Amino acid sequence: THEHTIQEDILLLALAPHSHYRGKAVKLELQLPGVNELETLLWVPDYDFNWQFHYEYEEPRFVPAGAKLHVTWWFDNSIDNPANPDPTAEVRYGPRSVDEMMNARYYFTKAEPQGIVVGDAIPESVLAQARDREQFYRGQYASWDTENLSQLCGPQ
Repeated sequence: THEHTIQEDILLLALAPHSHYRGKAVKLELQLPGVNELETLLWVPDYDFNWQFHYEYEEPRFVPAGAKLHVTWWFDNSIDNPANPDPTAEVRYGPRSVDEMMNARYYFTKAEPQGIVVGDAIPESVLAQARDREQFYRGQYASWDTENLSQLCGPQ
């Protein structure tokens, strides 16, 4: 489980959960400022490593500053998981498919007047900004190792 607080008003464009063979399910939720309840943005109860998509909104979703994005993953390292390459293995974080990881990418842009008319295509400049930011963050976290994860998530 991970939580991220939004620092400025954004327009949420797409969601993209990612895990490896032992990923079983994922839920992405939104908690608006001053509200205790969580709103489900995306629920994938039968995650499949071979079926990884970007779930794009038909219309950008406004998310105010102070909102919290929550992601919860479930994993299955048992013999009952047909995708599991080795149920006897001690599995750690890593980039290889036989390792494990979890992340959830949120594609967004700042919620500033963009001159977008509902129903029009999202301008390439807005999409490019969202892609650039995603690539920046992907580079920031590409070198995470288990020590860094332990500091963020506790013992493995």
